[in-house]
Amino acid sequence: MVNSSNAVGQLKKSIGAGQFFTLSFAAIVGGGWIVVLGDWLGQSGPLGAITAFLLASIVMMLVGLCYAELVTMISVSGGEIAYAYEMFGLKTSFITGWFLVLVYIATTSFEAISTGWIAGILFPGLRGQPLYTVRGAPVVSGSLILSLGATVFLTILNYRSTNSSAKFQSIFTYAKLGISVVFVTVGLAWGKIDNLRPFFPRTGSGIPWNGILGVFVTATFWLAGFNVVSQMIEEKKQDTSYRMIAAMLLLSIGAASLFYCFLILCCSMAMPWRDLLTLEFPAVGAFKAAFHSSFWAKMVLLSGLLGLFATWNSFFIAASRTLFALGRARIIHPIFARVHPAFGTPTPSILFVGVISGAGVVLGRGAIVPIVNMVSGCFVLMYLLVAVGVIRMRQIQPNRMRPYRIPGGVVIPVLATLASLFMLFESFYLPYANGDGQIPLEWILFIGWAVVGVVVWSVANGVRADVSESERRKLILGCERGAPALMNSPLGARSQETQ
Repeated sequence: MVNSSNAVGQLKKSIGAGQFFTLSFAAIVGGGWIVVLGDWLGQSGPLGAITAFLLASIVMMLVGLCYAELVTMISVSGGEIAYAYEMFGLKTSFITGWFLVLVYIATTSFEAISTGWIAGILFPGLRGQPLYTVRGAPVVSGSLILSLGATVFLTILNYRSTNSSAKFQSIFTYAKLGISVVFVTVGLAWGKIDNLRPFFPRTGSGIPWNGILGVFVTATFWLAGFNVVSQMIEEKKQDTSYRMIAAMLLLSIGAASLFYCFLILCCSMAMPWRDLLTLEFPAVGAFKAAFHSSFWAKMVLLSGLLGLFATWNSFFIAASRTLFALGRARIIHPIFARVHPAFGTPTPSILFVGVISGAGVVLGRGAIVPIVNMVSGCFVLMYLLVAVGVIRMRQIQPNRMRPYRIPGGVVIPVLATLASLFMLFESFYLPYANGDGQIPLEWILFIGWAVVGVVVWSVANGVRADVSESERRKLILGCERGAPALMNSPLGARSQETQ
């Protein structure tokens, strides 16, 4: 058997409360709104889109509360991997981790592609020449080089220091927020209420409920990402309390929801919103047309580019920590659990994420929509696991120490479970419904990754056999690292409350 105390590296404790907020907020708000704003308005109008996001924010807040309880109770890297193991066993833990890896690496590729694309729009001279086509979308040399170069930069940044990566995250996130506040304020001050009319698209039945539902389902994706906190909780600074981390997680969801609502409002006020639907980039065109200046258009693009960088970095960190957790538990090869002796970072996992996400960049914009839809469904699977997990943990371990406990018993977890089931059905059904009865690419990608997972699980049988279940429990749940997961005594509970 493997001696876990000798085989496991220690992650550096370097992330504070403010950085947990910026990592979470940045993972939620990227730059995708620049290209999808027109779709939101076309389906439901300005008031309908705002309504959909407010409803989605309620659902995400319910899920976020469930995360807050589990994150602070089982505070180890891997997040959902540890929750699944504690509640449902090893196989469920592997399945959870495997699809988390898919979510995070696919998202890093998406952010890399989008960054090169928007940078090419902001600086047309950098676009380059078309090289090849993927699903009808050309891949141009300049954008490809920018995306790959930025991937290398983030890989090196995360390789050398988590603290530097978190500081980078804070700078980009606050810069993005500052620019966003400026153009939202200007848009509201100089915009016109009349441009919001009609508040909803005209339909024979009045309010376009189907359109609002469509935006609602996608809004839950645009508000996703806060669960990156669960991947980095083990790296919190000693003087950062678990309750503060829970507060930062919930605050990030609320701030992101307000961001999207004000964004929809100010853009729709800047010029008649129906005219926005004719523009390639509605958010950019709105400010350019309203203020007769390309400056504000560039500011919108710059804000989106900063948002993409910040979101990209959050998911890059989360992907590497998920692989680290799987390797540490000997669920996959233990090389992924190695930590750099000087930098305190999981370097093999970071390099793996950099290489695989870089390979995804070569697919270009043609792969964006199927990837986003597939990732959305995987996210909802995690939400469902966590919501059900809170209920299960209340039943099987009612006296376990909980630095943050959701008030009101199991009402909120039950509501989060029901909402997650609804979103899960819609996220997989809508691609089929919109595909004229053909099997959607999203299903093919999801099933293909599952098949590869079966192979990986089978190949790793020997690795898992070298570790007893008692040792694996220590590796996953972190009892040797002083995590609150195993501190069940009243004394332990009181000490953790004050951390």
